[in-house]
Amino acid sequence: MLDVEYWTAAALVRIRRAPRGVLSADLLDGLGAAVGYIGDRPIVLTGSGGVFAPDLDPAPEAASRLADVLSAFRAHASPVVAAINGDAIGAGYALASAARARVMSGGDICPVPGGSRFSVAAALAEGLVERACAPADLLGEALHLARSLDDRHPAVPVGG
Repeated sequence: MLDVEYWTAAALVRIRRAPRGVLSADLLDGLGAAVGYIGDRPIVLTGSGGVFAPDLDPAPEAASRLADVLSAFRAHASPVVAAINGDAIGAGYALASAARARVMSGGDICPVPGGSRFSVAAALAEGLVERACAPADLLGEALHLARSLDDRHPAVPVGG
């Protein structure tokens, strides 16, 4: 359900395609555990298969788990940056909005299921994301942004 990779300056957390196409309580438990396990490193959160993160499982326990994960993102000691590689619908966008910053390269954002959908350009214009980039540049852009937002370990300027 999740992959965690450790990079020099951050941890990459990738949400793999959910078995039922929803953010289940189990997936959210794993995401919360990953945030705790990563420690104080910056986190880049992304998805796979053209989906950043789907909407919430209608099961009642999923809603409380989502609230816990959103709180963990907001309280994380270092920046969490959402690298939106595809659709972020409902609770999927809630995950992205709990991050300190968002970079988008593809898909649509739909903050409320059944509501308005925003393409990359529209999401940028509406302020739903801070940056837009090409898909090939997404993870590098998100990593750079995470490092630049990290007050504890500011990025060193090139040549400096």
